Order: sequence, then structure tokens, then C-alpha cells
Amino acid sequence: MKLFKRIASVIIISLFFGKILTGCNELPTEITYTMLYDTTTVLPITSDSVKFFVGGQSKYVFAKIFNTGSIFIGGWNGFRAASLVRFKESNLPDTLLWLTPERIDSVKLVLPFGNYALGDTVNPSFSFRVFLIKQYWTNQVTWDSIFNDWTPNQRIDPIPIGSFSGKIKLTDSTTEVSVLLQKDFILDWLKKNKDSVPIWGLLLAPDPSCNVIHQVSAQFITESTVKHPKLTVYYKYLDGNNRIWYINSAIDASVVDVPKVDTLNSFVIQSGYSFRIALNLDVSFLPRFSAIHFAQLELTIDTTKTIFGNTGLDTVFTGGYFGSNPLDSVPVISFLGRRIGNKVYFYKVSSPIELWLKDTSKGELVLYSYYWNEVRTLNRIVFYGLDAPDPQKRPKLKVIYSKRLLK
Repeated sequence: MKLFKRIASVIIISLFFGKILTGCNELPTEITYTMLYDTTTVLPITSDSVKFFVGGQSKYVFAKIFNTGSIFIGGWNGFRAASLVRFKESNLPDTLLWLTPERIDSVKLVLPFGNYALGDTVNPSFSFRVFLIKQYWTNQVTWDSIFNDWTPNQRIDPIPIGSFSGKIKLTDSTTEVSVLLQKDFILDWLKKNKDSVPIWGLLLAPDPSCNVIHQVSAQFITESTVKHPKLTVYYKYLDGNNRIWYINSAIDASVVDVPKVDTLNSFVIQSGYSFRIALNLDVSFLPRFSAIHFAQLELTIDTTKTIFGNTGLDTVFTGGYFGSNPLDSVPVISFLGRRIGNKVYFYKVSSPIELWLKDTSKGELVLYSYYWNEVRTLNRIVFYGLDAPDPQKRPKLKVIYSKRLLK
């Protein structure tokens, strides 16, 4: 009897645990079934194994240096830059129409020079002249529309009203330099402003003897505290007391000319002028609608051709996919690049590639200077092209992807 009870207990316990185990081994529900049995294969592919790059060029995109925080004056090794400055007409009040040349002690143009310079900063030769501008100009103005080689053209009064020659001290802060000007033009501006005649401002034109280009801190539309050019007029008031009258700049612009760019054998990013790199890619080697987990673009700098100012070579760059948008507008997708040694890596180009895989599998990436560097420096960064003799220096694209399961 006792034996029977023991056997029965064993059978009952076995049935109980058997029920639990079979319950645990039931097939997954319909919702979780595909998740349990699906596996995702992540695959790498690089431009070393497939031809991602189908073309590329350095594209000229006109850089409007117009109230962007910096302007430039000088010349060096084929680079040259001049500046145009218009002044606030509200600083030319009717209440000063009584002024005469005898009551004006001096008129000075005050320029806050920045710490960036391109050229010979050890033994600099720097000089420029100041001219009155006679005709209309806009943010579309170029070097050739203002100069005949180094000589200002018919839009400019041919007789300079002032000049500067000397060495600019490069510091971490701005260095203010005052240029003495002739006095009569101020009285003429007062009369023109009263009669609503446009005043086109001053041209700061470099001399051909320059071997350095300097940056001047200038008007920036969203930063009211930034130093920018101004005129200071020292005069005697009606009561005989000495006074100072400030005429602040309203528009600060620059025109830049640069040496010829080799657009056949190299890719060039030229700030201040400017050239951008446009790379044409074909990503049809990837399955359509692939999920791009990682995509990195790598370029190598040609240090023998690269030119940069005293503040060093750029460390950050910008990339963009513009689609049908013009290259001087905002890109559809933007991403950053970082320089490490002589390499520049654009780490996040996955979004444009995923976008292309939903369409024609072809697209163009545009690479250029980071943010304000494009209009606040004149650096030229040259990269090895698609046909560089050393394959390790050619542009590279690395992609990690997985296929999407389409239903």
C-alpha cells in the first residue's frame, strides 16, 4: 500500500511538471513569432571594393562677404582683398549743417583689426588707400566690378582722401588703427543727406606692394556688440568747446580675388571666394531601401598645396546635400567634418544615402568651410582627387548597412 502511494505521488508530480514544461514550449504568439525567428545581417561595404564615386569637382559658389563680421584688406601671392564701407545716414544730422572746414580739427577712419592674417606676418608690408565711392553697389559686388587690376575703376573717385602704411599688431583682441582723412567730404555728406542724395561710402584699396592680408572686425547683423569701422570727427561746437562726432558703419563688405584654382587634379575648399567640393556618388551597390547604420566619408589634405592664415588650419568642416536647392542656400541635409592630422572625416553621411536609396540611388555631397570660416578667412584647403596616384589618399566612403524586410 505504501509502495502504491509512493508510485502515485511520483506520477502526479511528473504530470504537474510536464504540464509546466509543455506550457513553456508553446509556439510564440502571432505578434512575436517573426521577431523570434528573424535575424538581421549587418554588412560592411567600402569604396575600395565598389565604385561609389562617379565624379567630382571644385564648384565656384560666390561668397558674399557682406555684414558677416569680418572684412579684409591687403594682398599676398596672388590673393588680394579690398573693403567697401557705407555709413549710417542717421549719424549725419541736419543739426550739424552749420559746420565749416575751419571748425573741423580732424576726421579719422577707425578700423578694429582682428587677429587673422594671411601672408607674411614676420616681415609684413601693408598699406592701403581710402577712396570715395561714387556709384551704387550691392552685395553682388566683385573685385572686377570695382578694380581694373589694382586700380579702382570709374565707380570710384580717383583721388584718395587718405592712406595708411604700417605694421598691424596681431593680438587676441582687436587692435584699433586710425587713418587720417581729408575733411571736406564730411561737409559734402551732410549736404547730400539733407537733400536725400545717396552716400555710397568709402573704398579701402590695398597697394600692390602688400605682402599680407589683414582681417578687420566688421558689422554683423545679429551681433550688435561687435566692433566695426567708424568715422570720428573732432570739431569745435558753437560755444567753442571741443566735441567728437561718431559716424558708424552700416554696411561692411569685401571683394576678394584669389590665384587660379586647380580644379582638374585636386579638390579645393577656398574660403572667402569661394570654392566648394562636389562629389557625385552612386550607391546602387546597396540594396534598395537599406538601413544605413554608419556611413563615413574620408578625404586627405594635400599639405603641399594648402594655404592658411596665422590662426592655423581649419579643424571643422561642413557638408551638405542640397538636392534641387542652389548651393548658396540652406542644404536639405547637413553634417559636420572633423580634421585629424591630414585627414578630414565626415562621420554622418548616412541620411543622404538612405534618401537616395528611396529614389535614384544617386546624389551629390557638397563639402565646404565650417559656418563663418567660409566668409571670415581666406584659407585654401586642397584635397587629393579621385585619381590620386596613391590610392590611400583618394576619397573613401565606408558604409555599414542591413537589408530591410519589405512586406
